[in-house]
Amino acid sequence: MKKHIKHIVMAATLMGIGTFTATAQELRTSYFTETSNFRHQMNPALLDQAYIGMPLLGNINIGTTGNVGAANFIFHNTGANSSEYPLTTFMSPEVSASQFLGGLSDKNRLDTYLNLNLLSVAFRGFGGVNLVELNLRSNSHITLPYEMFEFMKTTGSREHYDLSGIGMRTQNYGELALGHSRAIGDKWRVGAKMKLLFGVGYADFTTNRMDVTLSGDEWKIDADARLQASVMNCTIEHDNSAPPSPDGRPKIDEFETGSGLSGFGVAFDLGATYKPNRDLELSVGLTDLGFISWSKMNNASSAGTYSFSGFEEDIYVNGTNTGTNEIGDQLEQIGDDLEELFSIYDDGQTKSKTALAATLNIGAQYTLPAWRKLRFGFLYTSRIHGKYSWHEGMLSVNCRPTKWFEVAVNGAATSTGCTVGALINLHAPHFNFYVGADRFMGKVSKDNIPLHNLNSSINFGMTFPLK
Repeated sequence: MKKHIKHIVMAATLMGIGTFTATAQELRTSYFTETSNFRHQMNPALLDQAYIGMPLLGNINIGTTGNVGAANFIFHNTGANSSEYPLTTFMSPEVSASQFLGGLSDKNRLDTYLNLNLLSVAFRGFGGVNLVELNLRSNSHITLPYEMFEFMKTTGSREHYDLSGIGMRTQNYGELALGHSRAIGDKWRVGAKMKLLFGVGYADFTTNRMDVTLSGDEWKIDADARLQASVMNCTIEHDNSAPPSPDGRPKIDEFETGSGLSGFGVAFDLGATYKPNRDLELSVGLTDLGFISWSKMNNASSAGTYSFSGFEEDIYVNGTNTGTNEIGDQLEQIGDDLEELFSIYDDGQTKSKTALAATLNIGAQYTLPAWRKLRFGFLYTSRIHGKYSWHEGMLSVNCRPTKWFEVAVNGAATSTGCTVGALINLHAPHFNFYVGADRFMGKVSKDNIPLHNLNSSINFGMTFPLK
């Protein structure tokens, strides 16, 4: 399978328009849920039940976080041919700069999540509870500065733009986890996991520096843009029609995906809980402390200083283009333009190590003495991942009126906005089914693409509790 560079850059730029990559996530709504079998993924000390997960259906979690959506980039066409071409992009002259840019933030970001449990077995022994688990995880992050879109939309209104801080990163891998937790006295419980990692794919594109300055009829770009990619032992194909960089490096045109694993690694999860009294429980968990070593990492970087002729605007102007105004053609044109804007050249292959995105969870739970079936919790979560880091504070209310039924609702304030979540868990003696969400999806398009911010998730699964 071949992938053009413009498709990679375009995916990073049009993050709210149909792109749905994935990244590792857990259902934080379940952190204080007594009947949840998978909350140990946030804190291994919460591994306190024996169970068998339904193969492939034990735990499925898909979600996104972000402060933009499709409505920030796709607009209704108000031009003369609107009946034939009802949609247009933000690059259309029918969309004013204030209308488009007014909906953006200084940093426009998207994080998307997938956590698929393939197999999970927890059993009692060795003085505690033990775990063997196989998961498929994928972590993807995009962050784009306001000034990049300002340059695209208002090219020529200023003579200088700073496009530093653009970033896209995706990390995809399988993990085999071996865990153990045990009680220490009446107040403490500790847990740990060792996880063997099997790298499927990694890509990282970032602009450490990118100064764009008007010089006559062209834009002079002084850039330090870098790309690393190792996806199923992919190889690079060059654009032989393009001149090489000043130092002789060929321009990259396509990635051709191969087969097999690209890397191997190891990670650890650590956690503890403490109950100073019957009503209060404090907890802390630190997960994904580790790395993956990639054997064949393809490296590329910009040419230093080069020229950019600007964005081809004909296709965005109603009635003057030689093609059509189909939304797909407009997006393709944006991709072509961005390929020239972010020109990168081959630096060869190396071995490379990349760290996982570590996550810190700090929780406090209070059980109501007057009715012990009702509990209140606060959870602070911090994803530690450089420019893609985020933080969240969540207040939760959990109720278990009967042994077989438990419900949780919460509200949270995050780096990308405020969210609400809920969970329902049916817990029979030998059967457990749950469905929940940390963030409920807002208004969507006809194609079920979130129109505004991309804060949404869905989590469900089935397990068979053991005595």
